[in-house]
Formats: sequence, C-alpha cells, structure tokens
Amino acid sequence: MRTKSIPTDFAKCVTRFLTIHLPGERNLSPQTIKSYSFALKMYIGYLDSSAGIKPERIELKDILAGSIMGFLASMGESSPKTHNQRLSALKTFVRYAMLEYPIFILDGQRILAIPSKRSSENEIIYLEKDAMKALLATPDQKNVRGRRDLAIMALLYDTGARVQELINLKVKNMRLVKPETVTLFGKRRKMRTIPIMPETARILEVYMRDRGFLEQSACGDLYLFNSMNRAQFTRPGISKILKRHFLIAKQANSSVPFPNDIHPHAFRASKAIHLLESGVNIIAIRDFLGHTSVSTTQVYLRVNSQAKREAIVQAYPSLAESVPAWQENCDLMKLLNQMCS
Repeated sequence: MRTKSIPTDFAKCVTRFLTIHLPGERNLSPQTIKSYSFALKMYIGYLDSSAGIKPERIELKDILAGSIMGFLASMGESSPKTHNQRLSALKTFVRYAMLEYPIFILDGQRILAIPSKRSSENEIIYLEKDAMKALLATPDQKNVRGRRDLAIMALLYDTGARVQELINLKVKNMRLVKPETVTLFGKRRKMRTIPIMPETARILEVYMRDRGFLEQSACGDLYLFNSMNRAQFTRPGISKILKRHFLIAKQANSSVPFPNDIHPHAFRASKAIHLLESGVNIIAIRDFLGHTSVSTTQVYLRVNSQAKREAIVQAYPSLAESVPAWQENCDLMKLLNQMCS
C-alpha cells in the first residue's frame, strides 16, 4: 500500500510563508505575493534541473548560498532590476525561515550576505510642465472616450498615484465636494487621502456622470475606471491610452520638449518633480506619494530642472484576489502554480 509522503520542513515553511506570513502578518497585496511565489517557483525548478532535487524532497538544508548564486547566474544577462527582485524575494523567505527554524540561521546568514547586482542609475522619465499641459489638452472632450481618457490622466497626475492604485480605485473612494479628495490604497494596502484640484474634480464629475456613477447609489463598489462592459482596467490598458495621447501631443507640439517615451509612472515622477521645483518640503512629498522612506523620494532630487520655482498651486497645470487556504499536507508545486496563475 502506497504511503502518503510527509511534507518537508521546506514545504511547510514555504506554504506558511506564502499563505500566512505575507498576507496575514505583513498584509501584502496579492500581486506582491504572486511575485514572491514566482521567484520561489523558479528557484525550485532550478534545484530540480541542476541538482536533481525533486520539489517534494527539498529540505531547508538544501537552500544554500551557492545554489542561490547559481540560480541567479542561470538567468543569464537579466537586468539588474529583475536579478535583484528575485534575490530580494528569496532573502525575504530566508529571513522568515530563520525565525521558524533556528537551525537554518547559519546558512540563512550566508544567503543574506549575497550582494545585489549593481546598476547604473536609471533615467527618470518625466514631463516638464508645458509638456504635461499639452498632453492633458489632447483628449477630445466632445466624446465619452475622450472624457474618460482625460479623467485618467488628470487623476494620475494630480494625485501622483501609482498605476495599480488608480486601477483599484472605486467610485466610493471619490469625494467631489469641498474639500475634494481621493482615497488611495498603496503598497501593503496602506491608505492615504489626497486632495485634488477643483478642476480635476470637475473632470471626474463629468466622467462619472457619463458612466451613471453619480445617479446610482449602488455604484460605490464598482471600479472607477473600467471598460464599457464593466471589466476592470489593466496596466497595459492604461499604458495604451497614455501612449496614444502622448504621440498625438508630441506631434502637435514640436516646440515643446517631450521625453522619448511615456509610461504611467512618468505622471507620478512628473508630479514629484513639479512639487520639488515649487519648493514643497521633501517630507511632505514623501507623505503625498505614500513612500515609506524619504530615501525613496530623494531619487527625484537628481533631476536638474531649469524651470523657475513658482507658487505651489502653479505646480499643477490647468486641467482642461484572495490567497489559497493553508493546508499542512498541500502539494507545494500545486500551491505555487495557483499563486502564480
């Protein structure tokens, strides 16, 4: 009679890490947990292919600094960002495993000592104020799609929101009467309430009236920005909208300097830089953007803009998944596949 295999300490630790520690104790988003799951899945596959250790037989004693460095090297000429994301995910797991299994501390310390891949500082893509004005003037406000696109771009810029924060916004998160505000839910589901300009509120009110969000009290839990069939927008969908208007604005305003490309984060970077140019305290900008540390905000200090400092109000251009339940005997690879899907 075939006996059921007993989960190893590694399988138990990974399962608890993904289904209890990350969502429950650290309150991380499903998207972030998916990223950690994918890194672990790739590493487990590497152990199988390189050392012949099957997923169901991996133990914590098999998790060594040498094998992790070999795994990172196996990714080839990956970007420093991808390399460091994978390493960071594995180190986060290792820190958890050291607390759960003290016998793993020595090997864990050796893994934590693996250095990140150094990279040259990436260029910060942002738009000068004239370019932002030209871009926001592009959508045709005579049609519903144009009014929607303007609402997306105006809100991205005015709040400095991350694209995922924008995608996750619901109708109930909007306040369009004085004081006009938007409630955003950032990384680790941290909530912050951001004031918006009256002109932005007016643009949003027009858009929400188009969608019938103002007339129906039952609309509060609907996503603010969605397709005509009420499907939630995606990152590629938002990026496509921005790129379409960016190319139009760039072609129509040859005298205005534009960056070579555009992506949603450029709106967030533009907001931060425009606030810095206006003399806003970096601590206030940190809180506005929802950064945990001011060191993250300081990257925008690298930008050397020639624009004159103006009053803070002139920093604004005129604006025309649930986690699977943990089970002691669950199949590790099945769990990882669920989380990565």
